[in-house]
Amino acid sequence: MTGALAPLLFLIVAPPEDPVRVTVVVILATDANADVDPKLAALAAQVQKRDKTLTGFRITATEAKSIPVGDSHTFDLVDKEQLKVTVTRPKDASGRICLTIKPPGVDNVTYGCACDKFFPVVTPHRTKAGEVLIVAVMAKPCTGNKPAAKGWLW
Repeated sequence: MTGALAPLLFLIVAPPEDPVRVTVVVILATDANADVDPKLAALAAQVQKRDKTLTGFRITATEAKSIPVGDSHTFDLVDKEQLKVTVTRPKDASGRICLTIKPPGVDNVTYGCACDKFFPVVTPHRTKAGEVLIVAVMAKPCTGNKPAAKGWLW
């Protein structure tokens, strides 16, 4: 009988997974000007490798939300478009968590997220002004006193 109770004891004692802090940055890119927000310089260079016509990049909104593992949150973007983010798996041994995102006009994307790194997605959505919607998603699964990684955006 004690063998049957062991799995139940683990379920009772096992701590719940900490929520994951997800940050979404809404970016609009245009061919109408060459103004690039300094925080987006590295992103702009990468996007321009695929689409040289996009020359201006600006941040329109940023939102952060703590999402429990297994749950989802829908972020409002521009023009009533939305981005659904699901925290699929908790942090693994290498410090990555698994997210599934559903950007507008794109199929679900599931990926392992590195700590403090944004994952950008250029969507097919264009605003009335002809700007291209780009979403960048970051999760902070890390805890401890490690310094934040230096990358594009911040």
